[in-house]
Amino acid sequence: MAAEAPEPQIFANLHQDQATRDMSFAAPLNLDPLAQQQQQQNQIQIQIQIQAQAQAQAQAQAQAQARHQQQQQQQQQQQQQLQQTLHQQQLQQHYLQQQYLQQQHQQQQQQLQQQALYHQQQQQQQQMNGMNGANMGAVMPAPTPAGHQAELNYIYGMVEELSRQLADNRRVTEDIVSGLGRVRNKAKAQGLANGDVISSAADDINAQESNLDSIISELSESFDRAKHSRDANAALLTQYANALSLMLKQFHDYKSKHVADVAAWHRSYRAQLDEARRENSRLREQIWEMQTHAARANESLRKFRRKYDEDEERFAKRVDDTALRQEVRFWKRMAMPELEDDDPYWSGDDDIIDEAEKERLRELELRAAQEQHMVDSQGEDSDEQHHLSSMGMMGGIAMQREESSGQILPIPPPRPLSAASSTGSTGR
Repeated sequence: MAAEAPEPQIFANLHQDQATRDMSFAAPLNLDPLAQQQQQQNQIQIQIQIQAQAQAQAQAQAQAQARHQQQQQQQQQQQQQLQQTLHQQQLQQHYLQQQYLQQQHQQQQQQLQQQALYHQQQQQQQQMNGMNGANMGAVMPAPTPAGHQAELNYIYGMVEELSRQLADNRRVTEDIVSGLGRVRNKAKAQGLANGDVISSAADDINAQESNLDSIISELSESFDRAKHSRDANAALLTQYANALSLMLKQFHDYKSKHVADVAAWHRSYRAQLDEARRENSRLREQIWEMQTHAARANESLRKFRRKYDEDEERFAKRVDDTALRQEVRFWKRMAMPELEDDDPYWSGDDDIIDEAEKERLRELELRAAQEQHMVDSQGEDSDEQHHLSSMGMMGGIAMQREESSGQILPIPPPRPLSAASSTGSTGR
């Protein structure tokens, strides 16, 4: 731009020389050939200088236009980069806001679930203890976990920092756009061409050129901070996504394990229940079979007893045997009246009781007397009759003589059928 300053004076001198030559109406001087040749050389040199100056001016204009275009391109690139950065920051801010809102919504849902669970537990406790619900205190919301609240605060701080950077970038972009608008409006209002606009804006650009470095450094620093913030946010989001995926994986693993354990427990319970039912059915069938066999055996015993008792021939033999025994006893007494009744000679007779049988009868009498005394002390006559009848069911009564006392003896059980009843053994 330094070469552009002397251009107006050079052009003014050239125009002045040309005007003086055109306005000199005097007759040309007759110069010698050396003067004419020198004049021609001067004209050639002047033309060469004019062409060189025109070329220099054209080169300067081309350089200025190229520099202006390069600056415009750089400004457009910076504007595009700023717009992209702003767009990315807006997207990141929107994504972080969505994440923050989702986390707040999840936190609210967790708090509502905890409140509902606490309220349900309180209602169950009231129902179990029989307490009145009006006397219970108000349900307090559950506190947020410390780690979760710290993460929310950190994310909220990052959102505020990104919002501030986005506002700064928006302000810088608006300044650049407003400057371009001023240049465009100036050119449109004054009707200037591109070259005039460039030459008029050169001073402004040169004046602002000193501030461009500081602006570029500030923008570069802001851009670096934005990139660093973007990388940090991306790393944080990656860590958050990894933590969420790990947590979801652990939840799914726990759910699958819990479902498998519950299914296995249900299968085991059903198998044990089925086995117990089969065992119960088998035992019931065995009981039914035992009852059936017992009923058949009882029926067979009843038939046998009935047939045995209804046998007339056996009954006749029993009567005849009893009669013959009484007859033999009578003739023995008649034949030997000098023998006493307790003589061992009569031990083989049916009306004489041996020593062992007498001892057993004495024990039975003593036991019956004790029971009779207890019954009399309690005043329960019905129990006495029941006891006597039960004793009578135990067996027959031993044969006694007519001289025996009139005391009623308890009914002893029958003597076992053995060889002692016919061989005369005393049982000693």
